[in-house]
Amino acid sequence: MSKSLYHSSRLTNDFVLKTALHSGVLIIAYVVTWELIMPGQKLFMTMLPTLATFFYLPFGIKVISAFFEGWRSIIYMMPGVFIGNLFWVGMPFDTVVTYMTWAASYGTAPAMFAMLDWTIRDDRRNVTAGQAWRTMIAGGAAASVVISVLVHMIRHRNIPQEDFIASMLKYMVGDMLGLLAILALLMGVFRYMRKAR
Repeated sequence: MSKSLYHSSRLTNDFVLKTALHSGVLIIAYVVTWELIMPGQKLFMTMLPTLATFFYLPFGIKVISAFFEGWRSIIYMMPGVFIGNLFWVGMPFDTVVTYMTWAASYGTAPAMFAMLDWTIRDDRRNVTAGQAWRTMIAGGAAASVVISVLVHMIRHRNIPQEDFIASMLKYMVGDMLGLLAILALLMGVFRYMRKAR
């Protein structure tokens, strides 16, 4: 096998594995959010609107994926986005609003991390583990604000003016708690793995 063919085969395998990983984890986050968290929320927290969840786990996956993969995270997560939309989110596939919402929702975190790299003139991943956690939280917070504003402008323009800011804040809280929950889970997994060695 020639070197170019081997290299091409390796790139293809890498792409398939990363797509399966990122989309698979995103689908799991959708399942847990919509099948477990949302029903519990409806029982105990009736004041939140139906579409805003207290722990929006897919946001955590978006941020972590964007931190490690940059713009490629959008491609790796796209099958998961389609499946998530088909089974849980339910946005119509034949409208521009859907694709504009996806662009805002999944393109903002990579843009935030790209801006960070440009600002610090270095790769954000060239940091210690502690700095990486803080960078993901800071980048996630910035992305959450921008995503919430953009998605509300694109998709939720019919919300009454007096409820608009409150609705955005509820989405931001859900995003950030979702990110923190995913990071806490990962931290627990890594600690367990270190102890098990």
